[in-house]
Amino acid sequence: MRKRFIGIKGFATKFVIGATIAMGALSSCSSPRWLVFGEREWHISDYFGQIIDADTTFRMTLGNGLIPRSPAIISSADSVAKYPGMDKFMADILHTVHLDSAEILFYTPEMMTMFVIPKGDMTGYRPSSITVNMGEDNQYTMWVNDDDPEEDWTRQPSEMYTYTYVDTRKHRLVIVDAYDYGTTPVAQITVAQSRCKATDSMKVPVYLHSAFLPRRDIAKYYRDLEFWSYLVESRRQRAVANYLIGKEQQERNKLR
Repeated sequence: MRKRFIGIKGFATKFVIGATIAMGALSSCSSPRWLVFGEREWHISDYFGQIIDADTTFRMTLGNGLIPRSPAIISSADSVAKYPGMDKFMADILHTVHLDSAEILFYTPEMMTMFVIPKGDMTGYRPSSITVNMGEDNQYTMWVNDDDPEEDWTRQPSEMYTYTYVDTRKHRLVIVDAYDYGTTPVAQITVAQSRCKATDSMKVPVYLHSAFLPRRDIAKYYRDLEFWSYLVESRRQRAVANYLIGKEQQERNKLR
């Protein structure tokens, strides 16, 4: 009996320990591993290098930079499955910027850009800057300081809220520009990720652009101040351009 008692006790102990570890593992997974895709079909147009969906509901510029001949366009479960670990990478980014449940329009790693439609309003989070009078001659940007008076941080349709996230441990810079594309609130996410083993394993094609920066380390940003400042400013110009395109699309849709 004694031996059987010890065996049962040992089994119970192992069960409790195993259950505790399992619960700990579940609780530590603070970012979800599922992604919500809009399942739209996208293609690159030769017209000013814009990316357009099949029914032309959306068309976005990716800036003035050269676009690879066949860039990776991740916009569905099938497309994300082509790149090992890409789903976790994207989920981690969306979790970091408080957009876990957002609808992903597309992500082009080589152009360092992701577009999503937030679920609900992005309210309650202090932005790093606010751009007002979007698309107007009197447009200007003001920076928000940590000691500024508290507000509800509710963005107006003619404003753009910008949020910045720097993770030197992951060697990553993420900039979120929240603005209206026509009447649809969108988040333009710029992802600057230094190259590492995890990014290499994704096997994203590299043409004229590198999807993940091999020689630029955000943890050592002071070595490349000109590069990072250009990245920040060019993505702001891209956001304003897409805001204006959204207005154009809104007017075209009225004529349909």
